Amino acid sequence: MERRKTMNNRKELKKTMGVKDYFFLAFGIYGGAAWITTLGGWLKHGPIASILGFIICGLMLMPIGLVYGDLTSKMPVAGGEIAFAYKAFGPFIATMTGWFLALAYIIVCPYEAISVSLVIEYMFPSFKVLPLYTIRGYTIYLPSLIVGISLSLLFTYLNYKGVKFTKIFQTVVSTTIIILVIVFLILSIYKGSINNIKPYFAPDENNFISIFKVLSMAPFFLAGFDAIPLAAEEAKDNRSIKKIGAIIILAIAVGILFYCTTTLATSLINPWQKTVSSSMPTLYAFTSAFGSKFKNLVMSCAILGLLSTWNGCFFAGTRILFAMGRGGLLPSKLGKLHPKYNTPYLAALFTGFVSILGPFIGKSGLIPAVNIGALAFVITWLSISLSAIKLEKENLFVKRIATFVCLFILSIILIPYFPSSLSWPTEWVLLGVWIVIGISMYFFILNKDGKMTKEEQAYQILGKYNR
Repeated sequence: MERRKTMNNRKELKKTMGVKDYFFLAFGIYGGAAWITTLGGWLKHGPIASILGFIICGLMLMPIGLVYGDLTSKMPVAGGEIAFAYKAFGPFIATMTGWFLALAYIIVCPYEAISVSLVIEYMFPSFKVLPLYTIRGYTIYLPSLIVGISLSLLFTYLNYKGVKFTKIFQTVVSTTIIILVIVFLILSIYKGSINNIKPYFAPDENNFISIFKVLSMAPFFLAGFDAIPLAAEEAKDNRSIKKIGAIIILAIAVGILFYCTTTLATSLINPWQKTVSSSMPTLYAFTSAFGSKFKNLVMSCAILGLLSTWNGCFFAGTRILFAMGRGGLLPSKLGKLHPKYNTPYLAALFTGFVSILGPFIGKSGLIPAVNIGALAFVITWLSISLSAIKLEKENLFVKRIATFVCLFILSIILIPYFPSSLSWPTEWVLLGVWIVIGISMYFFILNKDGKMTKEEQAYQILGKYNR
């Protein structure tokens, strides 16, 4: 009797997500503020090298996007990647896939809480008052701490109340960013010069090496399309489900266009070799061309970008925790839905708690974890590509290409020579610790919640797609 009750007690999220909501979810995550705050990281290799690096990376990600789209349309459940891995390889691989994906998305939330405060400090130096303490050379100021905590509470509230508020926020902010980027491009064409792009590649390194270095860091900036399967259960109609595959590919394509456009605009408006020496390259380029009056406009755009990334990653993080909790891969309380709002409220509260920790820890303390998060994305992509091969023998060529791409990107991250590689020993030790915690958590939950049978667990994770 108890077993039958469990089998009939699968709680599902509200079905309110449409086609545009899925697109803006992905765009909001990758269309953040990197093109303003960290653009110099790739532009130093040359404008054309940067553009080619993003184009090549985006094309390489297309097979992965096709795999994601195919699996999502066939299994539109919450925490899609976890379900795919579970059906292909069982609970252990599903747990580790979700564990890495949770790191990739949730660690961004406290980092964004810090980044917003840093941008505000840059705009208003008066915020850098009332220092509290210092962590690894990073000083924590009271006003910035209050801003970070307040915004963390705001996003917790939005996700606690329901997806309606989250998707409206994401749509408005993302649309505003797109409009502003178009304005920046028009201004750069009007006032800029093609001579500012020369030399096309960094003069002190081989052209191929320049492109390859940009390629090595680009995957993390184009991540976000993989958030779409996490919310597939919330599709409001069959049309939205059928369009998910196309939206994933569109999200990758727009991501390529977005970063190529912002790189080109920044390079046109000011000599790029001068621009890359600034800590805020895009800000420096446009204020050099149009004066200090442009400062607040560019920095406001940066804040919007940070908020959209934060909101999207917060949303994705709650879906990961909810799916794993519902399926007995994490504590079952995380899989509970609010009786009134039908939201994964405990997952939202936990993600909010992690966000609040960020302003207390500081940027220097979080950077190693964020870098491991970039690796976590690729590990998840590899897991899903292998799952696709295991589940179906159709379109094996595309699935094998996707797997090869994942292995290629993974090797780049693990080779010390490249910009995106993990640093020794801090990040390698943290990676090992994260893996050990994930494995320990799996066996702890297995022993504690062992009453859930294999059949019940499959139903909770896969729903009606458990065939």
